[in-house]
Amino acid sequence: MSDVPPSGKPNYGSGVRIAQVIHWLHLHPIGLSVRELADRLGIHERTMSRYINTLKESFIDEDGEPLVEVVRSGRENRLRFRRRNIEMKGSAYELMSLYMALDLMAFLDGTFIHHGAQDVLSQLQQTIFKTQGHQANLIMKDFHKKFFHWTEAPKDYSSHNEILERLVNALIRQKQVRMVYQSPGKPEKVHHLQPLSILMYKRALYLVGRREVDGSQPEKKRDLTFAVERIKDVSVLDTWQPYPDDYDPEKRFQSAFGLIQERDPTEIQLRFDRVVAANVASRRWHQSQELTSLPSGALDMRLKLETSSELVSWILSYGPYVRVISPPSLRQRIRADLAQSLSQYEDENEGPSIKSPYNRE
Repeated sequence: MSDVPPSGKPNYGSGVRIAQVIHWLHLHPIGLSVRELADRLGIHERTMSRYINTLKESFIDEDGEPLVEVVRSGRENRLRFRRRNIEMKGSAYELMSLYMALDLMAFLDGTFIHHGAQDVLSQLQQTIFKTQGHQANLIMKDFHKKFFHWTEAPKDYSSHNEILERLVNALIRQKQVRMVYQSPGKPEKVHHLQPLSILMYKRALYLVGRREVDGSQPEKKRDLTFAVERIKDVSVLDTWQPYPDDYDPEKRFQSAFGLIQERDPTEIQLRFDRVVAANVASRRWHQSQELTSLPSGALDMRLKLETSSELVSWILSYGPYVRVISPPSLRQRIRADLAQSLSQYEDENEGPSIKSPYNRE
């Protein structure tokens, strides 16, 4: 019997698909979900699992370790190149600083961003245990208790993993995106943008994107800010754009109160009760603020900015401990909001309203 196989063109379909997977992993350092890989290749997830097993067995490094790994990310499994151990030098106190900085990303729990930070923290801890000795191990012990980070009502992005991944991908590769966005109380709207920044503000994520504005629409804003949780869909386009030299996120937001930029700044004067004066004076709320302490212990604050919804919410958060001195338009807006809030508690059966006991300056 002849050892020569019968003639005919061999089928390289599986090999081509595996090569395609490796190519995609190079393009996506954070990896891709097993489901998405199967969809891209047009195969069943069980078949994709067999390809992954083949990669683990055949695609290995000089130590015989697989070059790819499957990790749990949110609600799905993700294939990526295996993370190698990082050699870290420096004292345990320097490494402690890195630990604390990365822990600030805890509000992104359930996303690939948080999983990446957890990977770094895990490698950091293992490295210290192996190289820094007994004293360093004692320092790192119970770090999550010794340096505890707490935040009020962080937003939940565990269901926005795919959108976040596409935004990060477009931002790093400088690609345009087609984005479906829904503002509160408004219908969905399609935007074509160049992503400029992913902004973290008050434990929430925002996208700053630039749109093209022609000469017939000079009044339209060019750089817009979008809340990530309101993005319904994102498609990364093939269009590449250089990152603009005229964009600086620090300059963009340094004059804003929160995320709202000034368009028509006005002079604002607020008077804070002595009960909260020290708390208010301990923070830099806006670059234009000027503070004056009064003999009674109260505090006057002067600002020059736009009367935005964020400013109004901030003033209302101090309740009876703040009074708007000027401008009259802001006084009227605060009065109207307080009256509307009070109307929610009116009850004919409760009798007369109670006079506020707070001492006001």
